[in-house]
Amino acid sequence: MKQKQLFEHHAFYFFELLMLLAGFFLIIIFSYSVIIQFMILMFVLMSYITLGFIHHHINHDLRAKIVLEYVLISSLILVAFLFLNSSRL
Repeated sequence: MKQKQLFEHHAFYFFELLMLLAGFFLIIIFSYSVIIQFMILMFVLMSYITLGFIHHHINHDLRAKIVLEYVLISSLILVAFLFLNSSRL
């Protein structure tokens, strides 16, 4: 693997980590409102899916299996959030 490609991979992973950490901390900060938490989570999950698609498209390995994986992981996180906060809705 070329050095530039390795840097691009690390840059994507670093940006994704920052995005997920920022979302996590925002959800903690807005713990008083489940609606705001839900909107933050939806933004983070849509960003996660979009960033994953862009990353795989640039590397020419975007397949239906990868798309399904990103959508299912995001759906699982969303369902877990809704389940754990069902008493607050």
